[in-house]
Amino acid sequence: MEEKKEKEGIEDVQHWTAPPYIDPKLAEGPPVGAIIDKNPVCRDCMTASEEITMRRGFIDPITPKLAQEKEFICSRCGKKIT
Repeated sequence: MEEKKEKEGIEDVQHWTAPPYIDPKLAEGPPVGAIIDKNPVCRDCMTASEEITMRRGFIDPITPKLAQEKEFICSRCGKKIT
């Protein structure tokens, strides 16, 4: 019985070489910006904390495909988000 418990414990832990989870929405490439407080912001103007929040899923990212479909203008620098 002890061997069975030990084996179950080992299988429960994910190995560090397992591939990370990638959100299907972002599969076409890394986000080029995000919608922060209903305003589009390019990735260059985002702070580190905003980028971490976007990666965790609390801020809506702007994918490259969405940026091509809709022309977003960064609310901080005024450049087109591409």
